[in-house]
Amino acid sequence: MESKLIPVEDICAYHHVEINFIQSLEDFGLIHTKVKKKAAFLPMAELSKLEQYLRLAQDLEINLEGIYAVSHLLNQLQDMQEEIQSLKNEISYYKQLNQQH
Repeated sequence: MESKLIPVEDICAYHHVEINFIQSLEDFGLIHTKVKKKAAFLPMAELSKLEQYLRLAQDLEINLEGIYAVSHLLNQLQDMQEEIQSLKNEISYYKQLNQQH
């Protein structure tokens, strides 16, 4: 099943951003577009990431290199949070086992 695609031109018009910015985000590997019939589309699943990057660029005036660094740090933070939750679950499991004996 293919996800819903949004024309990049529509996104650029709505957010008042140049298409070059979206292309640059893709060049940095931050988002992934699809090309169909010579038109670029953004999968719906990528929209929240794109909007986050737009806020970083427009509101905080962070350049593309900075956006890449922030994205990398946020991904690391998310990975660590998932690992912490996994470890908490494991500790809870062993605590329950210990209480049963």
